[in-house]
Amino acid sequence: MAKTRFDQEIFNPSRRIALKTLTALLACGGMRRVAAVEPSTCRINIPGPLLMPFFPVELIPKLGIDRQIDCNLGIRYHPSGVFALEDMLSGNAEFAGVGFPVLPKFLEQGKSVVAIARLSSGAPPYAIVVRADLADSIRSISDLRGRTLGVPAGSATTKTYLQLIAEQWVSAYGVAPNQLRWAPIAQTYEGVYGALAADSVDAVFCEEPNSGSLVRAGIGRTLASLNDPHNPVRIVGKNHLRAVVVTTPERIKTNPQRVRTMVNMLRRSLSWTRAATPSAIVEQLQVSDAGQRADLIDALTRLSPLYSGDGTFPDDEIQATRDFMQAVGIKLPGNADVRSLIDDRWVKAD
Repeated sequence: MAKTRFDQEIFNPSRRIALKTLTALLACGGMRRVAAVEPSTCRINIPGPLLMPFFPVELIPKLGIDRQIDCNLGIRYHPSGVFALEDMLSGNAEFAGVGFPVLPKFLEQGKSVVAIARLSSGAPPYAIVVRADLADSIRSISDLRGRTLGVPAGSATTKTYLQLIAEQWVSAYGVAPNQLRWAPIAQTYEGVYGALAADSVDAVFCEEPNSGSLVRAGIGRTLASLNDPHNPVRIVGKNHLRAVVVTTPERIKTNPQRVRTMVNMLRRSLSWTRAATPSAIVEQLQVSDAGQRADLIDALTRLSPLYSGDGTFPDDEIQATRDFMQAVGIKLPGNADVRSLIDDRWVKAD
């Protein structure tokens, strides 16, 4: 049987090879087009959710900042910054949000980490809240002797930043840290509320607005606040570096573009947050509970400005950090300086 023109074209070896090549090229091109629009995922661990020092991180996906630069920010929450950082070092995230003064302890353990951006500024927004039924018997910090104070949990080897602050604060009022019983609690509102409601602690050391929410709920009464204008802060180096975003030197070396992307997102979020009203910030965070929204707006109003505008590390805060670390007995291995824990090349870039 004579072959038709169609048969001749299909069975022509040269034509078959050309068709296969064309099909492969089209397929590869299609795959490249899909890959080009598929955003990369950037992973960060922070304490929370809804802890004020880390709002600029939570706002990145809320504001769509990550999608603007073809990145998908994945946020994982932990009971404290120490746990967030330890989980990052285990390989479950690329970045972590943590209190800067805990970094030397990790360095002491041979775990190198560096801060790449600063989130918060000013006096720490923390308070001591006593159980409502004990408010008449615990009327001052000195009355905490022999009592149980709940603080966010660290690990077996590393105290949390909040415990370091709490220890220095009570010491300034003549109460040695070993004169209190320290109970580990979660850093979230549910954690501090649960500790007081279960009568497992006599008081909690927590950050605003959780302290205000506890008072509004009738479960506690504010004993002292680091932002009380009538009670000046008795903390050496009170304007030290606080909430920061960290990563490892190894990650910076192997993937500096990823670090640049993270810092880029943070700077955009910090700029927006610094300029926004408290109401606008809370609206973007999509807080559903009306009472919690009111507490957040009140705290953000009283504590303004709470956030860094650009993520940089001012010299005065670095010096205050040296003073704070000396006061709480934190020493860097080999007499290294605080600057060795900072890699600010991206926040300083235009």
